Amino acid sequence: HHPADIGIPTGYWRSGSHAATAFFTESFIDELAHVAQIEAHSFRIAMLGGEPRLARCLSTVATLGGWQGGLAGSGQGLACHAFRGSYIAVMVEASVGGDQRIKVDRIVAAVDCGRVVNPDVVQQQIEGGLIFGMAGALGATTGFTGNMAEARGFADLDLPRLADTPEIMIELIASEAEPGGVSELAVPPVAPAIANAIHAATGVRLRQLPLIPGGE
Repeated sequence: HHPADIGIPTGYWRSGSHAATAFFTESFIDELAHVAQIEAHSFRIAMLGGEPRLARCLSTVATLGGWQGGLAGSGQGLACHAFRGSYIAVMVEASVGGDQRIKVDRIVAAVDCGRVVNPDVVQQQIEGGLIFGMAGALGATTGFTGNMAEARGFADLDLPRLADTPEIMIELIASEAEPGGVSELAVPPVAPAIANAIHAATGVRLRQLPLIPGGE
């Protein structure tokens, strides 16, 4: 890690660097699975012999979400992440509309955060993280002109609205392990799951954020 003085004020990002590293790692693993011609879920499971809780999240989300193997045209993508003693796997169904905008139709998440004290609060934190991650993947950015941000208000950031919110399903996996963190857990895997879903839907691999069809 090397701090950089970029000359403009910055704010906090929910999940910090985990969002960037998970996007790279989970997108790259999906690419490796594609090159190896191995179904993406099986490819991940084969590497998780030492991480049974993460493997269980993956298997659970694949079953709940009706995982079809990420076949071409399916529009389904997977990603998983471990963070602060908790584990999550996410399956996304997404498509690209005629206006070249990405539409997320469904998000399914399986979460193992150890012993759950208040399930409603955990559910809310996971839902909020999924929406936050989706916002970061599809918008929430600005260009700069004359050293001034082009976005002058929230309306210019193209944040998701209620009409853009997909169907969300969350499964909390029963566990007697020590409670782990959930406040930022759901953010990191969303962007790579969307990118992997878009690759399944269109054959195009998007490698930078925000995800813009036609970009690389």
